[in-house]
Amino acid sequence: MLTGCPLSPLDFTGGTSTSSGTGTSTATLTGCGGTPEKDCDDGNPCTLDTCEDGECVYEAAPSGTACPDANTCNGAETCDGNGVCGAGTPLVVDDGDNCTLDLCDPKTGEETHPLSPACEPWEPTAAAGAPTPRTNHTAVWTGSQMIVWGGEVAVAEDPAGVTATGARYDPASKTWTPMSTVNAPPPRHSHSAVWTGSKMIVWGGYGAVEHEITGGVYDPASDLWTPVTTVNAPSGRVQHRSVWIGSEMLVWGGLKGSALSTGARYAPAADTWTALPQGLSPRFDHSVIWAETRMIVWGGNDLFDWHQDGAFFDPATGWAEATSLTNVPERRQGHVTLWTGTQMIVWGGFDGGDSLDTGGVFDPAPANGGAWTEITTTGAPQGREKLVGLWTGAQLMVWGGCGGNSCFTTFGDGGFWTPGPNGGTWTPVPEGKITTPRINATAVWTGTQAIVWGGKAGFTGKLFDTGAQSVAP
Repeated sequence: MLTGCPLSPLDFTGGTSTSSGTGTSTATLTGCGGTPEKDCDDGNPCTLDTCEDGECVYEAAPSGTACPDANTCNGAETCDGNGVCGAGTPLVVDDGDNCTLDLCDPKTGEETHPLSPACEPWEPTAAAGAPTPRTNHTAVWTGSQMIVWGGEVAVAEDPAGVTATGARYDPASKTWTPMSTVNAPPPRHSHSAVWTGSKMIVWGGYGAVEHEITGGVYDPASDLWTPVTTVNAPSGRVQHRSVWIGSEMLVWGGLKGSALSTGARYAPAADTWTALPQGLSPRFDHSVIWAETRMIVWGGNDLFDWHQDGAFFDPATGWAEATSLTNVPERRQGHVTLWTGTQMIVWGGFDGGDSLDTGGVFDPAPANGGAWTEITTTGAPQGREKLVGLWTGAQLMVWGGCGGNSCFTTFGDGGFWTPGPNGGTWTPVPEGKITTPRINATAVWTGTQAIVWGGKAGFTGKLFDTGAQSVAP
């Protein structure tokens, strides 16, 4: 009998088996007569099974004969010429990324590499010296440190529920340094903050009893605050937007009882405010981006409806043309807005009915109001608002926030969107053990890492004094 192809009297309906030389065996059967597939099949793909003159004859299949096992991923199995099926060379599916699962479909051999839920691409920010738990605070990146300031806090820390404290975080050394409170602006939340290249300017927001018209300029090199004048300052407000344009801070829009269409420009060198002319209709929770030479305002809410329109503002000439409505994303507020260096990206937010998983890319260069391009929803994170967004230099990163009915579901996951044809592509950022679901957190991009900090565990959840930084490549 052949090695690997054992025969015994139990293999047949009746009769006996005998060996007839290397590579061949025979068996005398009762009723073998021309139905070898039924009577003589020994189940070995590496033998040729025939019935000759009432006897089963088994010959070794030629070397190289395929003997597949229905699993394409473990290679192409072939017979060795002696009746034995030899293992194939398994397909190499390891992509070298420890944060992906290396999967192979046994039927087709197709490789897939989804992110591994067990992989933790984050590490915690330092706990020692961190600011107290808070939400609706601000954070800016200086080039070497993240500065966190202000926000809503628990009444156990401050009966008014707001703070004027903050700290600087160094992700390289994982250390916090407290900020001076001498001459700091009064406590507040929902304010704005910009980085000038050497200093942080904070302004507006809601204080202990009213909307603030005060602000401050913070120098991290000296740990000193300088008050911002209130002479000719805009009216106090929340959910406004501010941008730094190289020598001035522009403030526009917001909410104070009603939606606002006013704004001003602040020159820190002279400590002066200059009112902006009226232009776009009132709104809050909108987009404001500095596009190298012009400010772009888009979207938002006016307490009566949501917007999908916008306009350009030139500091030299005032309000200019409206942004294009061709292929424009649906109306929304509370979305993320980022500038890539040449284009504005908006994603997510709320349109009055749903938390959105849609977005668009706006190119301000084309005439007649620029041009919009849709962002694909294929593979996108679940629709959300109150999230954070970052531009990494090559990808949009969105994370956290809430969605679902009444924004009841709070997220600790997100996604990376890579620009490309047909709306680009999404790669998921799975929830990790460190990235606790939260809303109204802050985030900065260091050039190599994302840092997320603070926020709240849903509308009625606890405040966080924790954060995470993505593992540097």
